[in-house]
Amino acid sequence: MATPAVAEQNVQLEQENTTEEGSIEETQSELRQNDFVDQFPEFKTCPSEALEPIRYQPLLGADGEPIRIYSDEASRENDMAYLTGNVRVSQNQQQLTADRLIANNKTKSYRAEGDLLFTNQNFVVGAESLDYYSLEGSTSIEDTRFHLYSNNGNGRAENIRVDNKQVLTLSNTDFSTCPEDQKSWVFESDEIVIDRDSGWGKAYNSVVKIADIPVFYLPYITFPVDDRRKTGLLPPSFSNSNRNGRDISAPYYVNLAPNYDLTLTPRYMTSRGSMLGTEFRYLTPQNYGELFFEYLPNDKAATNNNGEALPDKRWQYDLDHTTQFTDNWSSGIAARKVSDDGYFQDFGGSIEDSNQDILSQNLYVQYLSQDWLMRTEYQDWQLLNSPVERYTIAPRVQLTRFFEPSDSGFEAKIHSELTRFDKDNAVTAERYHVEPSVAWSHETLYSFFRPELSFAYTQYEQTDLSGNDQSIDRSLPTLSIDTGLFFERTLNFDDGDMTQTLEPRLFYLYTPYEEQQNIAIYDTSLPTFNFTQLFSRNRFSGIDRIGDANQVSGAITSRFLDEQGREKASVSIGRTVYLKDRKVTMLNLPVETDKQSGLLAEVNWRWTDSIEIKSAIEWDDQTNETTHGLVNLHYEPKENHILNLGHRYRKTVNRTQEEAELAFAWPMAQDWRLLGRYNQDLTENRTNDSFLGLEYESCCWAVRVVARRYINIQLDSQGALVPDQPDEHSSGVYIQFVLKGIGSLQGSTTKFLEDSIYGYEDLLGK
Repeated sequence: MATPAVAEQNVQLEQENTTEEGSIEETQSELRQNDFVDQFPEFKTCPSEALEPIRYQPLLGADGEPIRIYSDEASRENDMAYLTGNVRVSQNQQQLTADRLIANNKTKSYRAEGDLLFTNQNFVVGAESLDYYSLEGSTSIEDTRFHLYSNNGNGRAENIRVDNKQVLTLSNTDFSTCPEDQKSWVFESDEIVIDRDSGWGKAYNSVVKIADIPVFYLPYITFPVDDRRKTGLLPPSFSNSNRNGRDISAPYYVNLAPNYDLTLTPRYMTSRGSMLGTEFRYLTPQNYGELFFEYLPNDKAATNNNGEALPDKRWQYDLDHTTQFTDNWSSGIAARKVSDDGYFQDFGGSIEDSNQDILSQNLYVQYLSQDWLMRTEYQDWQLLNSPVERYTIAPRVQLTRFFEPSDSGFEAKIHSELTRFDKDNAVTAERYHVEPSVAWSHETLYSFFRPELSFAYTQYEQTDLSGNDQSIDRSLPTLSIDTGLFFERTLNFDDGDMTQTLEPRLFYLYTPYEEQQNIAIYDTSLPTFNFTQLFSRNRFSGIDRIGDANQVSGAITSRFLDEQGREKASVSIGRTVYLKDRKVTMLNLPVETDKQSGLLAEVNWRWTDSIEIKSAIEWDDQTNETTHGLVNLHYEPKENHILNLGHRYRKTVNRTQEEAELAFAWPMAQDWRLLGRYNQDLTENRTNDSFLGLEYESCCWAVRVVARRYINIQLDSQGALVPDQPDEHSSGVYIQFVLKGIGSLQGSTTKFLEDSIYGYEDLLGK
């Protein structure tokens, strides 16, 4: 790679040899005094960072300075110039040294021989000889050695050729980022061609050797020399599990055009067969998105032993598309579906994946401006491991008019929607809903006051299984008043000042009661009670139920902010006091008669950079029981020294859930790191997820081995085990092996490690 710069210098070198003969004599005595001798440096260390070119870098100089030539002896004969003994040519922080240099001014060529060394700020190259032909624009270097300062890459090549298009060809070459006396791995090729114009290189008959043992052969491979994309093979992945057997996939990237591409991923599982994954991505001025599809045409687990009633054809698709017609008009599709309920259990890879219970398919067209929102959408769902189905929205048309706030703080809007709900063997309906609202906002530096009044009118046209129609009307006003104060004071500490805030908040909500049991449930649920629910205008999500309310919610928050405004700690506590029983319920549940909600509290602590604590609790002081609680501790005294502890608890009418967790990533020695996770279900006395891994990383290679066992079952909506499942846990061993400088052979470890260990960043090979 140094050769083009050297060649450019030596065109000027010929001119200086013919015009500045006196300067050669002056430098001869200087070189004899310095006794200048260059040898190729011996890089026998394995630093944690890339080497800086200090000892071997040439003398610094300004851009455009003249070429300086030194030698012990120099002579000229006709068109020939001869320089011998400690020849040194330097310009612009680049330097060429050799024992001899012969320049032919007629043919515009030169030859350098004997202990040849070229250095610049980026690399050093040693060789036996160099031939440059100016008329052809080509260079040939024999018996070369090279070292790259940026990543400690080094190696040898029998011959390096550079043509007039600056295409670099290396013959019989090897490459490694390991020190010369510790060649843990070597990448050997018969020929490597690097084309900087295209941004890509090609290697022929390449072998990866580890400890001098060939482990991988590639007859042909392409690789990038800059950040441009190129069609080619991506690093394969390997794993082994009791559910799928030995599992190997080899992605192949196809660069179809600058704005769209395709990735094909053939995958083979010894227990299931061959699968093909396809991912297509595209980007145009108006459209962008991606389409993913994977297909297993013949699942051997279904053919040989079908105790789980699996289909033999398994598939998944995931489509995400957006079209932006104009600044205001857009449309989109977000759809995902699988062939069967057990798909994620077999191919997901974690308890979270295994228990995905709902997939949606959504299509919409939308107009959005400052004053208007118009949206039409169609939505359907696939419910996994559920005996019931969800209503299809076919379609929903929304229209919302926003009115610009007045100078006095008043603002208003009118929201309306028309929705059709459809489902086989169930009541179907059309729902029309309109809700105008008006609000006033008054804010000062220390307070806010926001009353809001709305009126909701809803009409249902329901059709039962016998074809009988029923029309239902509902009219309900809602009044809310949201107000709060903001106080702050300065606290003086030895290490700097802090600001403490005190933020009390009150929220009053009133909605009269209206009987709604004759309205079916189409898209409404009762969300988990939390701080957000304290200040919500409807305790239900969805409008099939509008909860009656006469209640006051109160909360107080205190924050501690440093001098840069960063939150170091916060404490919040709040609850709702009910002034009247709540009669509107779902599924014929009894009237709620509690006079107050549970007490909610949250604590977040990040006083130092080493410790982070997040906790929340819901305490029922009527029964002296905790209904919900969590606490998570993150300890990271140094970068990549991670220890996480967690505990979660939730009690519902039908079930109590309690989990404890330990996760860590901790260096054991200079090049070794231990990592793992243990998540235990204390209620069921079973391990949800556990793994233990070991990483080793030197300056030129790295390896990670992870043994994992995780629960791989379907749970119902309450977290209980779905019956008649023959296999409760999956286990496997995952290996990631990185050869720094040429990529990695990686197992599926990165994603689940970063998901499982909070704060963990996969740096293997970076």
